[in-house]
Amino acid sequence: MPAPVEPACMAGLCGVVGVADGIEDVAAGLEWTGEESTTLFRDERLAIAGSFAVSEAADQPVQVGEDTLLWIWGSVFGFDGDDGYQSRDVTAESVFEYCADLYERHGPSFVSGLNGDFVGVIYDRRAETVSIVTDRLALRDTYYVQPEDGPLVFSTAIQSLSRHPAVTPRFDDRLVAAYLGCDFRTFGCTTPLEGTFLFPPGSITSVDLPSGSMTARQYWTPTYRPRERSFSSFLDEFAELFETVIAERLQPGREYGLLLSGGADSRLVLAAADRQARANLTAYHCTGWMNREARAAEQAALTAGVDFEWIQRGPDYHERALERNPGLSNFVGTFEQAHAEGFVGEIRDDVDAMVTASFADSNFKAHSFPQRSLDLGPLGTVHLPRLEPMDRIEHFVEYWADDPPRYLDASVDPKAILRSNIRETDAGIDHHGLTYGSPEELFVCGTLTPRTNGSVLFLLQSLRQHLPAWSPFVDNRLVDLYLSTPTRHFVRHNVVARAVERLDPDLAAVTYANTGLPLSSPFWAHWIGEHCLGFADEHLSITDPPDPHLSNGPWPHNPRLIREQSFVREAIEANEDLIRELPFLDVEGVWECYRAHMDGERNDAELYGLVTLLAMPVTRRIVDGG
Repeated sequence: MPAPVEPACMAGLCGVVGVADGIEDVAAGLEWTGEESTTLFRDERLAIAGSFAVSEAADQPVQVGEDTLLWIWGSVFGFDGDDGYQSRDVTAESVFEYCADLYERHGPSFVSGLNGDFVGVIYDRRAETVSIVTDRLALRDTYYVQPEDGPLVFSTAIQSLSRHPAVTPRFDDRLVAAYLGCDFRTFGCTTPLEGTFLFPPGSITSVDLPSGSMTARQYWTPTYRPRERSFSSFLDEFAELFETVIAERLQPGREYGLLLSGGADSRLVLAAADRQARANLTAYHCTGWMNREARAAEQAALTAGVDFEWIQRGPDYHERALERNPGLSNFVGTFEQAHAEGFVGEIRDDVDAMVTASFADSNFKAHSFPQRSLDLGPLGTVHLPRLEPMDRIEHFVEYWADDPPRYLDASVDPKAILRSNIRETDAGIDHHGLTYGSPEELFVCGTLTPRTNGSVLFLLQSLRQHLPAWSPFVDNRLVDLYLSTPTRHFVRHNVVARAVERLDPDLAAVTYANTGLPLSSPFWAHWIGEHCLGFADEHLSITDPPDPHLSNGPWPHNPRLIREQSFVREAIEANEDLIRELPFLDVEGVWECYRAHMDGERNDAELYGLVTLLAMPVTRRIVDGG
């Protein structure tokens, strides 16, 4: 069999439209590892730069006909056209050649049939237009700003936009406060930077070069149309489709790394992989000690017959992450959520691509829906397998807006800000620039797309700076299945666990780290086991970790880590001048939040979000006047 044809791993894409000046400044913000090579295209009214994590950068742009140039950053796995869905033959041509061929046959609308995660630029010199195209879910989130009487500047790294000489960065005080008060996420096409927007998901945004006018057309929008059927019928379709996705994507002759947890989501990748694919798969797991989570992951890997590598997370892992990761942030999540950034450099020479189970929680579980709960006081809160109402905008706002952190200025109300940006219109509900058909669709579709509405994207974003990385849970066919499934199936069943059991009963017999029970145990048993195990970890000394900040789960115990180590306090002290200059922050509230945490409150999320913002290079540029 011929070796698979794979493109260079581009680490980012940026451009300047209208003039060609300043592109080098923006492109410098795409260089993350220091080992990238940057290619540059320039003519009188356009400049495009691509930063590549490996060699072969000369492959882009691709010439299409006599007058069109095409850039693509991302992964493309197939095309759904008039003849049905066809997966891409990776042994035949590169992603760039594949897309160029589709463009010649279908024109710019070819993007509507692509299955993958990508952003592209189409430069039609005869028509004098530049078009930026995005995948259905904006998995390659790309941002733009256009200063008054200035060029359009776009980039896959939002902070790099502020490097352009014509751009003077400023915070939108209301939206950055909403970011801090809504679990450190942005919504819709808005961002915390004034005048800076996300290109809409599933869209073609075209700029007319002579006039500078810009028009955007969404070729795909999510619609929730649940199809009534039994859970067993749905599970059959889900398991079969997931197995197909894995078979298409794990290519013979290539080595893959899988970020394997002790849970169900990444284990499903193992269950769906056949014997040949497993031979080319290495499972990686990173924890602070060989805890319950790590042992479950190791046992799953041994059961599947794949190599397992445990990477020990050192005590300074989060401190080093705070020094490095905020520079990569697109205001999606907090610094430590780029989980693999601290060790991916050690493994990138051993694998051709990384596979994650990102987005399983939001696509095939009830994590995006308000569930009924029962407050048991010191025992904690128990979530019940029943949904709260989802038929009013207020229900959505109540679910996503947290109590404001102490450090927000008293005049700022994140909940009110969130509500003011969700409006009922004749076309539907406008949620920060994107339209959904109903309040229920706000919940079902709002976390699905754009992916910047959630915080998980930071993991994939950081991996892509080093090598190709993808999640099988965001295949177009699985997305369509999700949008046709009644929400009750996600609340009353562990869909992913049942699919593992359907595809590989031996893997389902391995312990599920969250509950201490075999994955194949009944849903109600896991429900009880998770709460009992959580209580035991917090209040009983059954399996004491070697250090208090370590846990039996995949991550450190962040509240204790902050109390044991000084890096959060030091970050606040080092940036107190920024805090005083930013009108939406209150310096006394910052220290009150920190002291309350040190005295026993749990403010770790609020503090991690704050120091992420303070450590972003764009924050310093804003305070220093650009």
